[in-house]
Amino acid sequence: MRILVTAGGTREYIDPVRFISNASTGKMGYALARTAAKRGHIVTLIAAPIAMKAPSHVDVVNVVTCREMFDAVKDNFDQCDCLIMAAAVSDYAPVRTSKMKMKKSASDLTIRLKPTSDILAWAGKNKKSRIVVGFALEDEKLLERAEQKLADKKLDMIVANSLSSIGTDAATVHIKTLDADWLTIPDTPKRKIAAKIIGRVETLRIKRRKSS
Repeated sequence: MRILVTAGGTREYIDPVRFISNASTGKMGYALARTAAKRGHIVTLIAAPIAMKAPSHVDVVNVVTCREMFDAVKDNFDQCDCLIMAAAVSDYAPVRTSKMKMKKSASDLTIRLKPTSDILAWAGKNKKSRIVVGFALEDEKLLERAEQKLADKKLDMIVANSLSSIGTDAATVHIKTLDADWLTIPDTPKRKIAAKIIGRVETLRIKRRKSS
C-alpha cells in the first residue's frame, strides 16, 4: 500500500519568532511511518517540526503550518491508499502575522485568532476508496467524542487517547473501526501500538478488495 502519515504539532506564527503550537512530539506518527515501511509499504511522512531523526526508507515532507500540511496532504492524497492523520494540527491561527518581531510593552496584548482548515474532514469527504484514519485526543468523554468524530468526518478508523499520552513512549489507546467494537490497548509502547494500527489498516484494505 501507499500510506501517507502526518506527524507532529503545526506552528501558527504571531511574528517571526513567536508562534501558537501544542505539546505533540510526533512520536506516534514517526512510529507509524517506521512500522509501515518495515512491513513493506511505500510511506510518505508529512512532518511538522520534530526533534527526531527521520525513519529509514520513508519519503519525508517537512512542513510548519496547518496550511503547509494541508497543501502537502492534497499534493500526495491522490497517490495514496491510506491517510493516517497522527499530527496535532493547530485549531486556530492568528488573523494577522507581524513581519517584524513585536516589542514587549506594559500594555495588554490581544491576538485575534481564526479557525484553521480541517484537513481530516476534507480527507473524509474526498476519500473515495481510500482508508482514512484519524486520532482523537480528549480530556473527558473520550470514547463518546471519538466515535462522534469517526462519524462526522467520515473516517474508517479512529484512535482515541487521553492527554496523558502526549510526549510519552507508551500510552493507552482505544481503536474503533466502522465494522467492529472498541479495542483497548493498555499502557503499551507506541511502536507496538503502531503495529496494531497498521495491521488494522491492512485488514480493512483486504476486506475492501474482497467486497469490490
